[in-house]
Amino acid sequence: MAYLRMWRKRRADINELLHSDEDTAVTIDDAVTTNDREETTNDDGGSNTDDHSISVTTDGSDFDTDIGICESDVEILNPEPEVQVRNIGNDLREWSTRHQITNRSLNELLQILRDHGHVLPKDARTLLDTPQVIDSHSKCNGQYIYYGLEGGISRVLSQNDAFRQQHSTVSLDVNIDGLPIFKSSKVQFWPILVTFSNFSPFIVALYCGESKPEPLDAYLHDFLEEFKNLQQNGLVFREKKYAVNVRTFICDAPARAYLKCIKGHTAYDSCERCQVKGQYVERRVVFNQLTSTLRTDEGFSQLEYSCHQNGSSPLIAAGIPCVSAFVLDYMHTVCLGVVRRLLVYLTRGPKLCRLSLRQKNEISQKLNLLRGQMPSEFARQPRGLQELDRWKATEFRQFLLYTGPIVLKNTVSSQLYAHFVTLTVAVSIMLDSDERKRAAYLDFSADLMRHFVSSCPALYGKTFTVYNVHALLHIHEDVSRFRCSLNDICCFPYENYLQQIKRLVRTGQNPLAQVSKRLVEIEHAQGNSTAQPKAKPQMYISSKRRDSCFLLEDESFAFVQERRGDGTVVCDVVKQRHTVDLFDKPCPSNLLNIAYIGNGRRLRRKEVKEKDLGRKVACLPFNNGSVMIPLLHGIEHS
Repeated sequence: MAYLRMWRKRRADINELLHSDEDTAVTIDDAVTTNDREETTNDDGGSNTDDHSISVTTDGSDFDTDIGICESDVEILNPEPEVQVRNIGNDLREWSTRHQITNRSLNELLQILRDHGHVLPKDARTLLDTPQVIDSHSKCNGQYIYYGLEGGISRVLSQNDAFRQQHSTVSLDVNIDGLPIFKSSKVQFWPILVTFSNFSPFIVALYCGESKPEPLDAYLHDFLEEFKNLQQNGLVFREKKYAVNVRTFICDAPARAYLKCIKGHTAYDSCERCQVKGQYVERRVVFNQLTSTLRTDEGFSQLEYSCHQNGSSPLIAAGIPCVSAFVLDYMHTVCLGVVRRLLVYLTRGPKLCRLSLRQKNEISQKLNLLRGQMPSEFARQPRGLQELDRWKATEFRQFLLYTGPIVLKNTVSSQLYAHFVTLTVAVSIMLDSDERKRAAYLDFSADLMRHFVSSCPALYGKTFTVYNVHALLHIHEDVSRFRCSLNDICCFPYENYLQQIKRLVRTGQNPLAQVSKRLVEIEHAQGNSTAQPKAKPQMYISSKRRDSCFLLEDESFAFVQERRGDGTVVCDVVKQRHTVDLFDKPCPSNLLNIAYIGNGRRLRRKEVKEKDLGRKVACLPFNNGSVMIPLLHGIEHS
């Protein structure tokens, strides 16, 4: 019927162009109307269309011949591309999986659409191709499903043509961590997540139980066996062979201790990079020694560190180096570790460093004033210190790199402020996406970290330098070894994916089967969807204050005033030499381009192309002016 309606519309347009005689057009319209009127439905649901009713034409030709003539005429006179008819079933499948629609709600929607004449299945499970049986088995005191490593790599390769053309090696990043599912139960997931080349993670195996999987050998057996097979024989995809290896394991400290079979982060010999010995001070194990003998992969594989290792890890037998291949994830080490500990000591720590009530209120007021001022790239806006216990890792990162240097300025003592800025500059260098700049200043960043750690006991007390603080001395080693930003070897992508897995669980009955079914439904929906894949997050450009500031090639700050349709923008520009240094010396704020601009500063109007707008800048209010903090590319959307 849709085709007939389209044909009738085009036929009427042709009649208006070809025939000036009005009666002829009326005859054709009457013939078409007769066809519609005589095509009715019997009581038993059958069609009552007669052969002679569909052959009524002006020239006596049959219906099929007339259609052929019309299509030929339309192609000549109205060369518009054919409209692709979308499949409502595929669209519903893709929409349902994207918004996590329950089966009950989808069943009701399907019934409504069926009542309006759409040909759709009655049950949501038929529409979504939900598998009836999930192949899981008991293992490690819980339920376990192995999805496969080769299949996950092949799916990623099939969706990325550019990677297949430019690379012949697949270097895997592996993440293993526990995920509590319910607040009133000990049931938890332990997935094995894998990614490569900064693509989205995929699940290789999934364990569900009331504790972490034991024994470790049985839990990792399938993954390590398939990995060793791919490492030896390679992976063949579309007649091209790819070498497969493991680049790194990205986990938090408890997961690293579990996988490497070593002492936990509260032990005396807990440092994974050096043989420093901790000291027990006021119910805490602290590390005051700055230098010590480094651990090696060879010594670890030969079990030379008896005080550090609890046994032999199955990763050693798989040929995976257990010292250099495990990174010190900065999300847990720096953001959730050092920055949170620093703020806790400032708000309710020892008297040596604890801030007064007036200082804490002033910091909270400044943070609340910045709400709505952060660029759109940030998922969260600042919150006051009264919400400190509910801050997320992204908020601690935001405080360290952007808001902290502003709200602490002129509020805390100059020693505490300079100490905090030391950490800000050091981490910013290691997070910089510019490889040349990062490599040039990496040694300086390591020196700043050493200065920060050595100054902690005098400023925060002798109990401050615990495991995470000591790990700052080694975090630059990962940046140097893998030649990448800290943002490329952190847990932020995996933590986001773990939350997506958690949202797939709808009831408390058999959560492992629920996740497996939802994953199959998502895979089928993505394979049958006619929608185009979403583009990567782009930089927001607006004349509004929060999204209007950028750096130009000559390091000038540009404020967008107007966007034009030809791809150009009108900006107010101020040179770097007309700005004021924010940080106290000797902290090199020029490394980060951070500066202060007063409200009375005269700006120069300039027209530039949108593509020439460089790094985006957070323009935050401060002391009757603005602090300019360029964003570190790649971390704001995490």
